[in-house]
Amino acid sequence: MKACGDCGLCCKLMGVTALEKPAGRWCRHFGKTTGCAIYDDRPADCRVFNCLWLLTEALGDDWKPTVSGFVLHSEQGGHRLIVECDAARPHDWRRAPYEAQLRRWAAAEAQEVLVFAGKRGLRLGTPDTPVRRA
Repeated sequence: MKACGDCGLCCKLMGVTALEKPAGRWCRHFGKTTGCAIYDDRPADCRVFNCLWLLTEALGDDWKPTVSGFVLHSEQGGHRLIVECDAARPHDWRRAPYEAQLRRWAAAEAQEVLVFAGKRGLRLGTPDTPVRRA
């Protein structure tokens, strides 16, 4: 079974309303060597989130967020894949093997792939379409 280990990139990229933590900033409770200081008492926003690397055995170690530079998660029952890029590495999703695989998923029937770096993003397709977060 996979474990976050030294990762915690979601603790930077994801917003947590209960902690008033904005997306794109490290959570004040996360330490690189210590992990989450409030893990046992973390809010529901954190408890329910699992990145797809953790949940999907088919995604190898090269898809671990600290390696890839992004966190994958899904919405709409898995029909929408969200690629949350670290602003310090906004184009890492374009490296092999990531871009080719993301584009294959985007081409699948009833599948949408959105790549974000902050509020700006792309809906992958032919052609790619710029999108913005609300």
